[in-house]
Amino acid sequence: MTQPYVVAVEGLSESIADIEALPANVVRFARMAINTTTRKSRTLASRKIRDQVSFTATYLSDKNGRLSITKHASESDLEARITGRSRPTSLARFATGSSRKGVRVRVKPGSSQTMGRAFFLKLRAGNAAIETKSNQGLAIRLKPGEVIANKRRMLQVAGNLYLLYGPSVDQIFANVAEDIAPDATDILEGEFLRLLDRLN
Repeated sequence: MTQPYVVAVEGLSESIADIEALPANVVRFARMAINTTTRKSRTLASRKIRDQVSFTATYLSDKNGRLSITKHASESDLEARITGRSRPTSLARFATGSSRKGVRVRVKPGSSQTMGRAFFLKLRAGNAAIETKSNQGLAIRLKPGEVIANKRRMLQVAGNLYLLYGPSVDQIFANVAEDIAPDATDILEGEFLRLLDRLN
């Protein structure tokens, strides 16, 4: 299940009944600071994710919904959210080439491996549950009675034919969310205080 990363001004209304009791300028600046922090945090998260997995910046761009801002702060709700897409990613997306020896994949930056028995499989209409590349998957056919240890990264297509996949954006995003939290806090504090200086 997708878990969004939430950016909010916590404690801003600890001593008041509700947000309407805050001065209008303070609420407006809080909204602006949160939304600026959310944009910068999404960019920072994209970089951190690409340090761990060979996604491209374009693949993780905000506009395609794979790592996107799913909620902006408003003056009645000082919260914003960043969400990573939860669909597993076809291993075909990480393929760097093929030969007689098999298909080469690079899931981690700088580290490739050859999958000797894997082959490309054209999917008729894609697969709604998995992020594919041009409706193309990477598959393996198991021998009768054969078991593969990491079957969590496999999806049975038919009989002994399995589609192979890698991590979802959401899985990696969950790993880096804590890493970016201190930076996001610093950005939020700095931006909020900068805007508050306008009142002086």
